[in-house]
Amino acid sequence: MHARLRISLAVAAVGLAGVALAGAGESGLVSHTDNGRRIFLHGTTAAGQIVENSHGMEGVGCAMCHGPDGRGGMMHGIPATDITFSHLTNPQGHEHEFGGRRHPPFNRETIKAAVVAGIDPAGNTLHEEMPRWTGLTAADLEDLIDYLQVLSKPSRRLAPAPERM
Repeated sequence: MHARLRISLAVAAVGLAGVALAGAGESGLVSHTDNGRRIFLHGTTAAGQIVENSHGMEGVGCAMCHGPDGRGGMMHGIPATDITFSHLTNPQGHEHEFGGRRHPPFNRETIKAAVVAGIDPAGNTLHEEMPRWTGLTAADLEDLIDYLQVLSKPSRRLAPAPERM
């Protein structure tokens, strides 16, 4: 029950943050997938907003640790997991040798909780090296997750990265 409460609180916080930031900038005529790609690759939105995070990094996104294809790697000697949507939502769930965590599969809401609050679907706290990306609107989070779905498509050619803003 404690884990569900933590996830519920994290999801509520994501919603409130999205409401608070919704008017922060107009995205113009940019597709949601392009916005998600910009966030993933560069930590900036299509509107040019730098996404705030708990590490104070600027100009970097998920790809810095998880790779441009989202399939993971090593960062500071710590494994960065595969964060493609198909991997995260694998019905078998996940067991992490590093840290000994086990949790059920993610869904869209628990992915949001992981990104913003650093909590996995079982309510476990993610490693401190995983930044908490607090500067995303609700729409930005949806766009990012949609881009994680794009990365899940097999044998796809990566689109050219958008220019850094």
